[in-house]
Amino acid sequence: MAGTINNEERYQVEERFHDVRAQESIDDFYSFGALDYADTYLWCQLGDLKGKHILEIGCGDGKATLRFAQAGAYVTAIDISGGMVELTKKRIEANGYAERVKGIHMKGEDIDFKSESFDVVYGHSVLHHMDLDKFTPACAKILRKNGIACFLEPLDYNPIINLFRKYTPHRRTPTEQPLKMYQLSAMAQQFGAWEHREFVLLSLVAFFWYYGIRIKWLFQATMKVLNPVDRILFKILPPLRRIAWVTVVRFEK
Repeated sequence: MAGTINNEERYQVEERFHDVRAQESIDDFYSFGALDYADTYLWCQLGDLKGKHILEIGCGDGKATLRFAQAGAYVTAIDISGGMVELTKKRIEANGYAERVKGIHMKGEDIDFKSESFDVVYGHSVLHHMDLDKFTPACAKILRKNGIACFLEPLDYNPIINLFRKYTPHRRTPTEQPLKMYQLSAMAQQFGAWEHREFVLLSLVAFFWYYGIRIKWLFQATMKVLNPVDRILFKILPPLRRIAWVTVVRFEK
């Protein structure tokens, strides 16, 4: 479907979906810590954020936004969903960081800020919702010299994960599309350097504890054991990285 509709229709689909999500209380495998290892690595890639200006693409409910503000950053938080932006604003105001955060209802492709406005561009599971041909040059333009853009994104190669995606359409928009490596490589042409690291392969076994008997501590224990094994596998057999669940990619201007 993603390839059969135009961008304006896609924007409407995405906005409606995430506006509904903004009104729901979702308890899924992310709350079990499915991406904790990847998230920790993503955060480490950002470095010291004190005094930095961050553009957060897809702020969602504002949990990451708050963490940026608590780290001393100034954050411009945008989301295609007005409902999500309101959630972010409420979280920020409730924690007393309103002076550090500006929430804007905006599509990622519309980041028409002044050149070299930001030290960091950050996004978690957002690139696969966007038109990368429009977003990438705009992202490079607004980054300052030596600025970085970091993203965590799903990959589109693992047949088991793709089967899961096929049979759980309610979990995602019909317009999103997990990424392929050539897309990330194409994005890198707009920057000076880039690197990526993949996460979650054998550790997918942990999902049995979520979908089978929903035991959180077993899920987390399995992840704790198998994530290091995945890291070793990816180092020994680099081609396996393509069939990981997610990648963390870092671009530097």
